[in-house]
Amino acid sequence: MITNHGIHQWEIMPGLPDTGGQNVFVNQFSAALADKGFKITIVNRGGFSHPTTGELRVGLTYKNDNQRILFLDDGLAKFVRKEDMGERIPQLFQALLEHFSKEGMCVDLIISHYWDGAELGVLFNSSLHTPVKHIWVPHSLGVVKKRNINPLQWSTLRIDERIVNEKKILLEVDEVTATSAIIRQSLKQDYSYQSSPLFLPPCVDSKRNRPHTIGNNHSIWTFLSQQSGISPEEVRKSQIITEISRTDTTKRKDILIKAFARVNKKYPETLLAVTIDKTNGLLTKELMALIRSLDIEKRIAVLGSVWGELPDIYAVTDIYCTPSVMEGFGMTPQEAAATKVPVISSDLVPFVMEYLLGDEVEEVPYGDETHRLKVGYGAIVVPTDDIAGFALAMEMLLSREAFRRQMGENAYKTTIPYFTWEDRVRVFLEDSYCRLGL
Repeated sequence: MITNHGIHQWEIMPGLPDTGGQNVFVNQFSAALADKGFKITIVNRGGFSHPTTGELRVGLTYKNDNQRILFLDDGLAKFVRKEDMGERIPQLFQALLEHFSKEGMCVDLIISHYWDGAELGVLFNSSLHTPVKHIWVPHSLGVVKKRNINPLQWSTLRIDERIVNEKKILLEVDEVTATSAIIRQSLKQDYSYQSSPLFLPPCVDSKRNRPHTIGNNHSIWTFLSQQSGISPEEVRKSQIITEISRTDTTKRKDILIKAFARVNKKYPETLLAVTIDKTNGLLTKELMALIRSLDIEKRIAVLGSVWGELPDIYAVTDIYCTPSVMEGFGMTPQEAAATKVPVISSDLVPFVMEYLLGDEVEEVPYGDETHRLKVGYGAIVVPTDDIAGFALAMEMLLSREAFRRQMGENAYKTTIPYFTWEDRVRVFLEDSYCRLGL
């Protein structure tokens, strides 16, 4: 498994730069393969200190006999954002080649993630005496991202370079795996990829993310109290709206905060739990300043790393809300749905649009009557960046408990058992064996 960017570890810390759904996907996918007897080495760029713990990320770290992470030291002792990772590929290749040459271990299959992982995989595979099969999982695609973000950001995010790299990669790998219908459609229409890709959507660890009862004395109340400005007792009385993602402009946390501020005036016993990485710099400062300017500091629990607490946060959440405009799939709304939490999202979250919304959708006009909420089976969808729409969707669920609970039940039924790793990986392996003759 090659996943170059982000801060990879066994317990992912959501919110760290370039660290989120892809890292969780790789770990859970690897665990599902390990359960079937495979031995997996997860390759990640290291050589620099962990931004939170300060631990130097080098060498090997084992989860068990079948799973390990190899941190590659490319000689640059600092974090590199994913957009700039291509410049580090030659050094990462040398580090990877040196490790496997010294270890003398054979590789039977390469599964790479994102374009930067694929580039390293192609280079490493070409160095083998007998190249092996290489499956690429892009997670998202440059053309899709280009459509969803402001053109002023294209240059900074090196979108056109990425698209060129992706088109080249498609000619160099043996198979491509789509994680959503949007990726599958873009591969065909935007990249002229004529083959039918394999399919492996992100799935849920149903042992970790599941409905469970939280007692009055549970530590999660104190935890949320410490991250906000209200007592544990007040937290318990609150209706909680949650958003978990890395701190990035594409997640539109500012839209969420502004919408929540409107809702909180009408429903003062509400609490927003949102991840904001304190080390993110300018964007973090802007978001914290926005919270202060709206005078809602006491009603927002600003979360950092919550991997350990996350299942319990979902369990006490009344509504999960994501205004994100850039999702390869939508793993955190999927985790919330697996905990019987209804979802509000933008119209650019594949999991919600393709699955949670369902077939029978009611369109609810608002504002000047040209804007419409899509009220579906397990989710409400709001037009992108529409603050008023997100506020209205929250009010609809907050004001109608039975409706909210039913939508949460529906979200759960859509997610479990279809989106479980055991089921999806079995199908993926069967298809892979047929296609590649493994």
